[in-house]
Amino acid sequence: MWCTGLGAVTTFSLMVALCCSQFVSQPEIKTEDCTRKEHPIVPYRVLRLWMSEFSHSGAKDFSQLAVDLNRGQLIVGARNFLFRLHLTNISLIQAAEWAPDEDTKLSCQSKGKTEDECQNYVRVLLTSGSTLFTCGTNAFTPVCMTRQISNISEVLDSINGVARCPYDPRHNSTAMITARGELYAATVIDFSGRDPVLYRSLGNMPPLRSAQYNSKWLNEPNFVSVYEIGRFAYFFFRETAVGNDCGKMVFSRVARVCKNDVGGRFLLEDTWTTFMKARLNCSRSGEIPFYFNELQSTFHLPEQDLIYGIFTTNVNSLSASAICAFNLSSITTAFNGPFRFQENPRTAWQPTPNPIPNFQCGTLDEAGPGQNLTERSLQDAQRLFLMNDVVQPITVNPLLTQDTVRLSCLCVDVVQGAGDRLYYVIPGFGPRG
Repeated sequence: MWCTGLGAVTTFSLMVALCCSQFVSQPEIKTEDCTRKEHPIVPYRVLRLWMSEFSHSGAKDFSQLAVDLNRGQLIVGARNFLFRLHLTNISLIQAAEWAPDEDTKLSCQSKGKTEDECQNYVRVLLTSGSTLFTCGTNAFTPVCMTRQISNISEVLDSINGVARCPYDPRHNSTAMITARGELYAATVIDFSGRDPVLYRSLGNMPPLRSAQYNSKWLNEPNFVSVYEIGRFAYFFFRETAVGNDCGKMVFSRVARVCKNDVGGRFLLEDTWTTFMKARLNCSRSGEIPFYFNELQSTFHLPEQDLIYGIFTTNVNSLSASAICAFNLSSITTAFNGPFRFQENPRTAWQPTPNPIPNFQCGTLDEAGPGQNLTERSLQDAQRLFLMNDVVQPITVNPLLTQDTVRLSCLCVDVVQGAGDRLYYVIPGFGPRG
């Protein structure tokens, strides 16, 4: 179990793994703690007893983690470094320096970037069998490398990191490798940061991307996570809302694409034809609901088909956080419902019937050049992708709300208590870990 949305920290404290494995199972679980309105808050000095710390000279921005259970190790990505650590106590197994060369740094600085920006910030760290797939900003010249997971200094392959890793370390991105070896990445594809993309590469499927320079598809997104679930890849992010008639707001979204999508012919060539997105609702109920609009982190619990998320208020408002959980069936229901469509910029957004209300990534049966296309009409795919219905959480109110703080990361553990009763333990972490 691991959390998304891990913020960059200077000293790496392994509170995630230990909080999810040791801490939750050590104290006695009291039923009244789970049912009372005010949830217990554990101070840092208590958590410190179950924490281990790791630091390394010259390393900072510890921002990416990958667990290798088979070898009992934790892979950590930091600025200009990769580390292999023991899972039990996060002591060092191996350190590998991964810094840009001097020419790349000088080229970066000549384009107006600072010395601090012109370093290599690890932004993709994925395990795949006996290999480790890593991508870094590399002084605004993204690069990806495949390494031996048992010897991270051994580079097996190196490829261009554009569309797989951001140029700027401040841009949020996410990525995953599917069981078939395809890389799905959500990142920014250009130096200026104006072209966000959902991109598929590697593997045996053709490369595909989201529509370029189309704010109705993606509008100033901050990407959070991506999961492979069944026939789909699900992306979670927040963005400046389109389809909202009440001024500029940020909404949380879930988007999905079919893994068997091969793009269009003539229309939507090299572009997703199955892209759809829906709003996620996390709010306090009331005559006028209070919305937590900005998704920060998610955790997928596949045994329960649940997606947990941390949502916060806008940075310009009072600080508050909430945890909501969404059933995969509720997400599917929203994608099976009507679309929201705007005929032209001067008209309001209106509900539009869904031509294929139970779309399951079916393909055309006809022989010929279009036989691998999904059964979704390319004309519909161009204009119908925003769902009208909102994805509702499993509870009317958030599972947890916390005022005066903005949580940024969570994980979920299931603990068996007395009488075989299951308890869901959800540690949340602030911006400093």
